[in-house]
Amino acid sequence: MHKKTAASSKGHFGHLTDDLLRHVLSFLPVADALQTCVLDTRWRDHWRRATSLLLIFDQSSFPSSERFKQLAKLFIHLRGNSPLDKCKIVGCLDDEEERTYKNTMLLIEYALKCQHLKILHLERFELKRSTLNFSRCSVLEDLKMQHCNIDARRISSKSLKRLCFTNFCFFPEEFHIRIFVPGLISLQLDDHNGLTPSPEYMPSLETAYVCLHNNFYHSCRGNLQDCEYDDCSCHAYPVDQGVLLHGLSNAVNLELIGDTYTELLIYRWDLECCPIFDKLKTLSLSEWFTTIDLLCILQHSPVLEVLTLKLDSTKKLVRATELEEKVEQSFVCSHLKVVNIECRKVDERVHKILKFLSQCGILRDQISITEQ
Repeated sequence: MHKKTAASSKGHFGHLTDDLLRHVLSFLPVADALQTCVLDTRWRDHWRRATSLLLIFDQSSFPSSERFKQLAKLFIHLRGNSPLDKCKIVGCLDDEEERTYKNTMLLIEYALKCQHLKILHLERFELKRSTLNFSRCSVLEDLKMQHCNIDARRISSKSLKRLCFTNFCFFPEEFHIRIFVPGLISLQLDDHNGLTPSPEYMPSLETAYVCLHNNFYHSCRGNLQDCEYDDCSCHAYPVDQGVLLHGLSNAVNLELIGDTYTELLIYRWDLECCPIFDKLKTLSLSEWFTTIDLLCILQHSPVLEVLTLKLDSTKKLVRATELEEKVEQSFVCSHLKVVNIECRKVDERVHKILKFLSQCGILRDQISITEQ
């Protein structure tokens, strides 16, 4: 039972415990939470003690950057060393022309000093540092970055378990950000511009989702590696180690998604030095690959049980079917139990895919086809 405090006056919330009131405050932007101080003497310190906060300081809430600055500094001063375990910060520009986020960075620095912080959600701001080191948050487990401009050589944390980049984060165009999070169990890399980040060894990884949309940073202007165009992103590709697949090689569940509008050569280049996915149980692919790419993945996934192929267009997938004779008849996906094919319609190309899967030792009754 939570201990109730005496309210100085009656009201709709008079019968609620302190913990419940603080839980209610956790859903309010900080500017609104501060205004609850005038409701009752009982409310004055609740927002300071709330352990979950939405630090949403945006232009719709503050008519001027000066007002935003005042409230950000007041918030930090009044909160002091109060514990904080969950925090969402939505950025606010100090200067439109200079694109500075100095006051937002004050809030981020405050959050990172909170030793109890477990969940951090950052949205709509720029991070420009050589290294984003979250080691000060020794218990930080969940980090989400949404619509952020991230300019750093390295992102590191030994405590993180879940990492998400979504809603068009912007990464550098000259180099691949290295991600060092050895304890990570879940990674989501979705909808970004710039060069794809490169995860380092993650032995505890369970689930990874990577979605590369129509973006020339994932491809080559000459459809080759190391082409003649000096400004092409292919020149930043690390030939000796790849970008994505080695860091994802311990995943149990893996989803590699791409569209059909550009040649997503970053996936294909990584397959040239394909790692062994010795823990991979479920794999989902969209139509970025050819049959030869699929063969390579299957040969390097010895315990794969479920394969899902999401086929909006099968044109690229079957482009290499003339090389089917290279499939070794002795190769059998012994652990594969189910293949799910999602397509618009079952056409001649789908039948060619079925033939290819048959060559890999996959029986027809193991394959489920869904027309969408």
